[in-house]
This record gives sequence, C-alpha cells and structure tokens, in this order.
Amino acid sequence: MSDYSLTRVLEILRGLYGRVQTLEEFSDGVEFSDGRKPVLMEECDSERFKTLIRGLIVCTESPLTHTPSSAQLGTLPEVLAFVLNRMKMKKKRNVLRFGYRSSSGGADSDPFKFHGSISQSAAFICGNEAWAKINQRLGSDLTQYLLTRCAMFTTAPPTCLVQICGVPVYDLVPVHTWSGFFLNSSNKAGMLNRNQRIDIKKQNGVRKEAKNRRRRQMNSKNAKNTVNAKKRKREEGKEDVEDIRESHEELPAKQRCIEIVGKSCIIENICPVQSELSHISPAPKHGLSSWKPSDQPPHRPSHCFISVLSMLYGGRGMKGFLLNRKLQGHMGRARNIQGADVVRMVFCLKDKAQLSGSNSQNRKLPKRFFAMVPIFTLLLRRHRKCDYIHFLSQKCATSEGEGDMASLLPSHCSSYRVYLFVRECVRFVIPDELWGSQHNLLQFLSRVKHFLRLGKFEKLSLTQVMWKIKVSDCHWLGHKKGHCPSEHRYREWIFGQFLLWMLKDFVIGLVKSLFYVTESVGQKHALRFYRRHIWTRLQDQAFREHLSKGQWEELSPAEVASLPKNTVTSRIRFIPKTNGMRPITRLIGTGAAMQFQSSARDLQNILSVCVRERPTLLGSTVWGRQDIHRVLRSITHSHTPWYFVKVDISGAYDSLPHCKLLDVVQDVLKPLEENCFSLRHYAKVCTDSEQEIRKHFCTRAEAVESLNMKGFVMEEQNNGKLHNAILVEMLSVEVKGADVFQFFKQMLSSCIIQYNKKVFRQVCGIPQGSAVSTMLCNLCYGHMENCVLKKATEKGGYLMRLVDDFLLITPRLSKAVDFLKTLMAGVPDYGCVINPQKVAVNFPLRDELESVEMTEFPAHCMFPWCGLLIDTRSLHVYNDYSGYAGQSLRYSLTLGSAHSPATFMRKKLLMILRLKCDSILLDVHVSLS
Repeated sequence: MSDYSLTRVLEILRGLYGRVQTLEEFSDGVEFSDGRKPVLMEECDSERFKTLIRGLIVCTESPLTHTPSSAQLGTLPEVLAFVLNRMKMKKKRNVLRFGYRSSSGGADSDPFKFHGSISQSAAFICGNEAWAKINQRLGSDLTQYLLTRCAMFTTAPPTCLVQICGVPVYDLVPVHTWSGFFLNSSNKAGMLNRNQRIDIKKQNGVRKEAKNRRRRQMNSKNAKNTVNAKKRKREEGKEDVEDIRESHEELPAKQRCIEIVGKSCIIENICPVQSELSHISPAPKHGLSSWKPSDQPPHRPSHCFISVLSMLYGGRGMKGFLLNRKLQGHMGRARNIQGADVVRMVFCLKDKAQLSGSNSQNRKLPKRFFAMVPIFTLLLRRHRKCDYIHFLSQKCATSEGEGDMASLLPSHCSSYRVYLFVRECVRFVIPDELWGSQHNLLQFLSRVKHFLRLGKFEKLSLTQVMWKIKVSDCHWLGHKKGHCPSEHRYREWIFGQFLLWMLKDFVIGLVKSLFYVTESVGQKHALRFYRRHIWTRLQDQAFREHLSKGQWEELSPAEVASLPKNTVTSRIRFIPKTNGMRPITRLIGTGAAMQFQSSARDLQNILSVCVRERPTLLGSTVWGRQDIHRVLRSITHSHTPWYFVKVDISGAYDSLPHCKLLDVVQDVLKPLEENCFSLRHYAKVCTDSEQEIRKHFCTRAEAVESLNMKGFVMEEQNNGKLHNAILVEMLSVEVKGADVFQFFKQMLSSCIIQYNKKVFRQVCGIPQGSAVSTMLCNLCYGHMENCVLKKATEKGGYLMRLVDDFLLITPRLSKAVDFLKTLMAGVPDYGCVINPQKVAVNFPLRDELESVEMTEFPAHCMFPWCGLLIDTRSLHVYNDYSGYAGQSLRYSLTLGSAHSPATFMRKKLLMILRLKCDSILLDVHVSLS
C-alpha cells in the first residue's frame, strides 16, 4: 500500500469503504479464539508469495466483530464451494459469484462440492497455490469471512487494482451526484464521506429506537383502553403528542426532530443539522388510522427534478389527460375522478396506481387533507367547464399553407405561445384559493415560462419552482391558526407537493395532450411544439414517402402471427429536418430486445477484432479527428495545386442492400469461422479530471486465448490504454465465428417495424442507431472502395471517409473528375446514391457535370468537411463554426441546477475547451490556429 503509483486507486477505496488494509495488516489485527495470532507470512516463503500477500487489499465497512476459529475445516476448494453455494442459495451479490455457472442442484446436494463450472475470480482463487496457503494459515472461518463479508482487491501493477470478491465496487458509486440550489448549507447526498455515513447510521439507530419505544407505549394504551372506538382515537391522539414530545426530549439536541401527531397522521420534521437526510416519514401505527406517503421518504426540494425529457413525444389527445382518466369503482365499473381522488394523487403518490386499474380501497383522509377536498372538487368542476380547444386556437393559431410537408414543417408554435395557452388554462382551472395570493400565481407562471424554454436535456428543481413562494398566504394548508416552525416546514412540503403536481402532471400533461414536442436536426437542443393534428399529417406524409422507397414491406396478419415469439419489434418516430423528416427506430423494451442489443454489441466487438487484423477491410475509413490528423500529416507538401472533392451518400444506412451486406460480412468472418472469440465484459471505476468517481462498463473481444483479468489489465497498461483504475470482471464468454454470422443473418431477416397498428419488415438497409450500424456501413463502403474506387488514390491522392462523407485530396485534376463522375453515376450494387446538394469541389466543372447543382468553391479557399475547414493550398486545419450561424448559444449548452452556478459554468467551459484540444488543432504542421 505504500507504493506511490497506487495512490489514486487507494483514495477511491478510502472514499467508498470504512477500512482499507492489506491482508497482512488485516491479519495482524485478528486474534483467534484460542488466543493465538495468525501467522500469514513465514521466513521460508518465496518472494512471489510475499508479493501476492502485500498486493492483496481488504476493504470493510467495520472491523471484525466475532472471534474466528483457527481450525481448518476443509481444503480451499471445499471452502470456496461452500461459499459459492451459500451465495447462490441466498442470492448474494458478490464478484466471486460472477464466475460460478451452477446447475440446479437439489436441496440435498453436497454444499462442499461445486455444482457447475467456475471461472474468472473463482477459478483464479481455486487454482492458486498462494490462496491455498492463505486458507491453511488463516483457517476456514477467517477465509470464509474474507470471501463473503469483505471486498478484496489484488494489485495489477503499476497503477490498477482488480476486484476478486465482495459486493461489486461499482455498486457503491452513485449513478449521479445531486445538484440544485439547497435550502440549507449542506453536503451533497450522493457524495457523503465515510464519517458522515457512520453518523447517519447512528442517528437512524437513535430514531428507530425512539419509534420502537413509542410503538410499545401506544400498544400498552390500546390494551388498557376499553372505551368506544371514536373516543379512544381522540384520547390517544392527544396522549401520543405528549409521549412523542417526551421521547424527543431524551434525544441529544443536535439529533432531535420535532414530531407533530395529528388525528390520523404523523409528521416527522426536518433536522436542521442533518438537513441532507431530512424527510417526512411515518412510524407504523396500530391504534391510529395513519395516512402518509410511506413507501419512501420524500426527497429534498433540491433533489427533486422535473425533466424536460418527460414532456417530449406526446400528442395523444385530452383523453389521456390525468384529470380525464377513469378510476375503477367498487363494483368494477369505471367512474370519474372526484375531489378526494385528486387529493390522493397530489399528496400520496402510491395511490396513482389506481389509475391503472387496481382495485385497492381508499384509506380515510386525515382531517387536514379532508378539508382540502372541497377546493379540489371545485378544481375538477372548473376543469370540466374549461374549453381548452378555444384557448388553444386563440393562443396557438397556426397556418398550414398548402398542406404539403414543406409548408407544414415551419408550422410549429413558439414556447412563448405555448406558455400563453398554459397560462390561460391555469388561471381558468385552478381556484385562486389554492395559490393564496396573486404573488404566488405569478411566481409559478414565471417558472412555467422558464421551463418551456429549456433545452432537451435540462431539468428544473423543485427548489427553483418554490423560489419566492409565500407559503403563509395559503390558509388551506393547515387547520390551525398559529403554528410552530415544524408545522411551517410541513406546510412547505405540502405546498411543494402541490406545485410539483401542477408542473409535472397538470402543465406537462396538458402540453403532451395537445402538442407533439420534439427536437429537430440542426437546432441543437431547442424544442419544437407542433399542434397534434399538424404533427399527425406531417408524420403520415413522412411515412408514405419513406415507404415509397421500397425499403419496407408490409406483413399480412397471417405473417405477423407466424413470427417467432422472440422476434424483436421496433417503433419508428420522425425528427424534423430543414426540408424533410428523418426516421428513427427504437426497440421496444422487452427481454428479447435487451438480448438482441447485447448480441449486436458482441457482433460489433468481434468485427472490430477482424478489422484490427485486416485494416484494409475498412478502406479509407476515419473514425474521428485523430485519424484525419494522421492522414493530413502524411500528405507530402508540394507546389502543385490540390483538388478537393466532397461527396455525401444519400440515406446511407437505409440504402444498404441486404445481399451485399451478407457477402461483405461473410468475407470478413469466413477466415475465422471455426475460431473462438473471447468476449470479456468488465466494469471500470476511476476518477475524472474533477476528481469525481465515475464508472464505465466495457466489452473487449479477443481472437486469441484470453488472459486472466489481472494479466489483461497489466497488458492494457503496457499498451497505454489504462491507468489508475479499479476493474471488475463481470462476464467472460467464448463464441464462434459461425455463430456470430448466424446471428447477423437473423438480424437482417427479422428487422420488424411497427407503425400505427401495422407491421413491416425492413428488406433494405439497417436501423440507424444500432451498436453495429456504423461498423456495417464502414465495411460495406470500404468494400466498395476496394472494388470501384481503387484508382482515385493513385499518383499522390488521399481519400478519407467518415461513415458516408467522402473527401478526396489529389494533385491530379483528372483523378478528381473521374472520382466525382463515378460516384455521381451511383453504385447500385452498394445502394450508393449521391446527394448533389452536398457535393462540393474547388475546381470548375465541365461537360456533363455542369448541369448538376453542386457547390463550387474557388481554387484557394477554406474547404469545409465534417466540422473542419481545410486550407486548399497549405492544408492547414481550422474549426468550422458555420453550424452555429443563426443558432442561439442557449441551446448549445445543457445548463443544469447547481449549488454554485459559477462553478458549474466553469466545469462546462473546461469540458468544451477539452473537446477543442484536439491534436489536429494543436499540431503546428497542420494547424496555425
């Protein structure tokens, strides 16, 4: 642990675990039941064994509590088999279990034998002589404790660690860290350190003990009390207040939480010191009719976000609006929503399940919430009287023009017009009493206006929604005239729930019912709001146009019924472009779809292995700016002029013929048809440039026999691809090339698309957005280059292609003209059709090319290609910012809620600057910017 090169990964472990020690340090702190100390290393041990022991790191949350026995009850394989069988029986999540593929053994199976095959970490431990010595010297009891209760890591020099047992370390890394403007100064919940987590556990223990004491006291009262039920409830409600207050007086001042017990609910207030853990949670009551949202404690307002993504792709009509839905009555008949139902929907999230048809009985509302029923009943009456269509036509009137796609695409409403519509609806439907004052209404409408202007990936926190809201103006929140601070905080929570429901369910639900909200190509993260009937016409026209290309064929009901049960179905949606619509397919989220996506990723990884061994398969493919930099740097400068040709293939993914794809992929996989590929799925935990812990899930395919995980990590470090990371092997499998090709054929023949209750099969092209789509496109066009465009690079020419964008740089004008003529004529065997509007050259066109509309630049110019500007004389490279022309910078960045906006903006600008620091722009040989 003293090795300086492991400093970063050890800091990660210290941030996730309470105790981090080497195995030697751990054993020094253990004492057996017979009073002896374990002797882990002896003088006669080899240096290899000593190095292994010093390289084993043990991580625990707390020290060993029981006294282990020194007896050796079995060999290492027997102990390991017992541990794995116990994990399987109890369904424990442990890295050690990842390598155990067990069969379904009966209850009487021998627990000290393996019931299946072992691999990965389990095989590494089982076949390791050093681990056999560890089991012998520490005893079976302590070995079992290490494998089941601890997280153990082995060093992979020089800078990495590999986890061999314990709960996966990536489970301890939060998916994301909280962000938002906090009401109180406090640490982020997602980034609590170890000491804070220990304090949290202690405080929770004190709270639990107090609650158990209160429960016992109330149970004893219930046993002694024999009066009628109504009187008993009134008396117990009064006595409980005093008992709970007395129990809280016994707690330390910093850990005390004021609780208020009403007639039928318990409110636990927020502790000022531990504000990050503040929540409202009920204690289980047996003598009272308790009512609270008790499934999980509510989040802090700064932890509760309303995402703009939840507003996208609606347009389903007012029948799906929340207040228009039907509930299931007691006799199984549908009934309209009533005021009490709205109260439950707003303040008790679990009762929303009734909207899906569950027939659970409603609990009686407590007095505080029962008093709200009339005002929410008034809200429902005003909703049923509201003429939403009138407000919509008044505030969001649109002109459809001639009704064709070109006139319908600009017929979207601005976010401000949508806001005006929502404002009229809110003012008509929501009673003034719910707002309490005109000030609160105006503040909420201001947040709605801001929310509708946000970009696609942005969020709005509940704290921002409640900013400058005066809770004291809302008298409907409580039934008492005067109240203590804890009552005020509870009223804040109630009103926060109401505002959350208003924005998340009412406003967003209203927008999704009457508008189709979508992003658009070339508009960054800006959103478009289309009226529902306009979007329906746009979508139908786009689908008919797409269907006319002959890429899909409709399936009859009999053909649909004959499809296998594991057939993967996709849905299609369209994204507006400047002069058309781009189709996007999305797999329907089922188990078969997840398996299909996993197999597609495996296909992509195996094809990558084949490409690494035979780079010529890809032709002139470049994967990014690093490859472009490599090509431009290799160009020999001369005094002769350079001729540039830029060509773009129209509908590249949709036009690839299946027969040609099969031939190309068969040529790639046929030499390795009988070979086995090793697929290694692993997780990587490391820190980013901001020293925040991140986790990544990776897959690596290899054509040779795979090394164990430690050997793999050391090899990756030697190749410069890995450093300062903790790795966890999740799954390692072997697949044959023939099986991979069989899956590819099945993938092409079973691409099923569903649209408006009709089912189609894709007979040409591949879905855009799949994990393997880009690789297949590059292989197909690489094959076309090797067969059709070989002469383009003769005599000093250089050809680059980024998926479907070609760029030829040649000193020979004849080569440039021949290349352009060949592609303009099209290559039908590969589905290659050129889009003339995206063709550009820097030389005058002659003969038959003169009649084609394409861009002609001067001989010396800044030639644009794939976000770069290339000087046609010096070949110097610059960034192309023309894509930002006419765009608002507001929608080029995703701005979130942060505790410190300045810090957030600093991180964002640094991230953008890091993206611009490409080698192609920093190399003085190819760039002077």
